[in-house]
Parts: sequence; structure tokens; C-alpha cells
Amino acid sequence: MRGFDFAAPTTIQGALKAAKGKKYKFIAGGTNFLPDLRHTHDGLPQLVIDLARIGGLRGISMAKGEVRLGALTTMTDLLENKLIAREAPILPAMAAKFAGPIIRNRATVAGNLIDGGPAADLVPPLLALKAAVRLAGPGGKRSVPLDKFLTGYRKTAIKAGEIITEVAFPAPGKNHAWGYYKLARRNAMAITVVGAAVVLRMKGGVCQEAGISLGSVNPTPIRCREAEKILAGRAVDLALAQRAAEACREASAPIDDIRASAEYRKLMCEVLPRRLICQALGIPLDQG
Repeated sequence: MRGFDFAAPTTIQGALKAAKGKKYKFIAGGTNFLPDLRHTHDGLPQLVIDLARIGGLRGISMAKGEVRLGALTTMTDLLENKLIAREAPILPAMAAKFAGPIIRNRATVAGNLIDGGPAADLVPPLLALKAAVRLAGPGGKRSVPLDKFLTGYRKTAIKAGEIITEVAFPAPGKNHAWGYYKLARRNAMAITVVGAAVVLRMKGGVCQEAGISLGSVNPTPIRCREAEKILAGRAVDLALAQRAAEACREASAPIDDIRASAEYRKLMCEVLPRRLICQALGIPLDQG
């Protein structure tokens, strides 16, 4: 294996300048990049650019009604940050199931998104929160809704020379209900068989807005838009939760692999959303 050059800029502009005109690879925590080195078929980059020293990519904040996660926010940050615990508790619930402590200390928000994998644990909660990805590159800054950022199996809408600077989502508010579940073969260090996330903005007993997503059952994690429409503007009961769950199942296109069959995954695409909606709203699952 031949070597590659390495750079560790301290500013966003320094990172963009370093990448210009080269076959490069940006890394943050490196938890995906290092294993990929053993399996790459496209050859090594000429230059690896470590973003970890760029202070402008760090921090969790809230402004103008939205929560902002710096690109270098780690899973441990999501697990421990008080603002996140208050505004979006679905994220620490996800982080608690993410790999193990050593990986959580290194793995970043940007790294989990840029990999584009169907089983990325962070993506379903962020999709349910209706997050957007903020980017900076040679053409300036832009923002892309997360569901548009993921374009295919391990593919994203990022352009040459761009980096993720932050991920932002509207604060769900005090009256939101949520649910998250990672179905896997074991409790830790496991790839997701089916992931499901639900965020419901409530007013009284009426769902004002719904965010529902699935992971590991399509080439990319998806928002279940038809299921969201079924709940929006309605008082949710078990029958309505069932209709939304059936729409989730219809939106999925799972495959067979070594972790589970497509048939089992398809069933779980109905079971998990129904369970999460009902648990979030205190609806008994057994009303017989």
C-alpha cells in the first residue's frame, strides 16, 4: 500500500484550499475511513485532510428556533449535552445505542452522514427531526434538506471540494412526543437490522406535524412521507397509528442479507413505527 500526504488545517478556508486540485479525502473521527482503507477499490487519495482541529466546526447551539450541531459533534456529545437532552431527547437515545464508548468518542455527525450508508444510526432521528445539512465549498455556502442530501447507496449530494459545516433542525418544542428503536442482533457494536424514528409535534391531543423515518430497509434511510400525512392534523388513535404503520411498510424496500430476511424487515417496518407512535402518545397497543 502506497502512502498519502496528510494535512491538518485549523480553518474551514484552509481545508478548502488544501483540497483544491487534488484527489483528497476529508476525515473527522476517522471511524469509517480507517476500515475502508482495507477494502478500497478506487485507490488511495493523494491527500488526507483531517478536519478535527477546525474550531469553527465544533459546538452545539440553538438560535432562531433551530438546533445547530457542528459537523465535529460526536456521539458522546449528543449523549451528554444538556441542550440536546432538553430539545431533542431522541438524539441521546440514539447515541446510547451507537457502537461502544470508544467509537462514540470519535464518531462525528458529519462522518455518519457523509458515509451515506443505509444503516447509519444517526440519520433516522435527524430525518424525523427534518434536519438540513449546511455545506461550504468553492461555490460558497448552501443548505440541503437531509432527505435530499442522501441520493443513493453510499452516495450524497456533496460537491467536489465541499465540507459539511453543521446540521440544523427546527426545535420540536415542549409538546413533542418521540420514539426511537434500533433493531439489531445484539445490544452493542451491531449493525442495524431495522431502525425507526418518530417525532410528533402535538397540540392538545392533535398531531400538528409528524416526522417518521426508517433505516436499513432502503438504499438510504428514508422519510415516510405518506405516513406523516396520515397523522398530520389528526387526533391519533390506534387505528390511525396502524394506517401510518402500513404506509411505512409500503415505503420500504428491504433486501435479504446475513442479518435478516427481507420478509422479516418488511414486517418490522410496520411493527416498529406503530409501537413507537403508540408508546409516544400513551395509546394502549392492546385495546381488546
